[in-house]
Amino acid sequence: LHATELVLLAYYIAAINIEAVYHGLTGGNYQPFNGICLTDTFQMYEQEDQIQDRLAENSRRRTHQRNLNDIQVIMANPPYSIGQSSQNDNNANIGYPLLDSRIEDTYAKESNAALSKGLYDSYIRAIRWASDRIGNRGVIGFVTNAGFLESNSADGMRKCLAEEFSNIW
Repeated sequence: LHATELVLLAYYIAAINIEAVYHGLTGGNYQPFNGICLTDTFQMYEQEDQIQDRLAENSRRRTHQRNLNDIQVIMANPPYSIGQSSQNDNNANIGYPLLDSRIEDTYAKESNAALSKGLYDSYIRAIRWASDRIGNRGVIGFVTNAGFLESNSADGMRKCLAEEFSNIW
């Protein structure tokens, strides 16, 4: 097996698990799940697909996901990766200029903190991305370290979340 095949294996196992649970709950004829995409979710909104020739079906699904306007539920367990910069680290940080500019224009702009480095952590990026993705109607749920609840650097984030959502738990 090559490294790329191992990544694809996890992708296919996830799809099979979703299909099996769905079939177990609904019964009837088996239906394949055509919604899973092998992608970096944040990168998907930064630039056009660079691998469409190698993974045509996956690219079709990515394009379909990008074009959906009625996303209402987003659930995730984003990785913690602030401060990692080496490719040898477990989760080296990747730049997302469009997403990071949204954080700068919202969470960082509303903050009174001198340092905003903590606002570019993957889980905070995920919350910003999901907040933008669902628009004015939807629910997001995340597993986080909850550091943003009391962090000085997240004061602007808390302010924005209070303005953007009708309920927060």
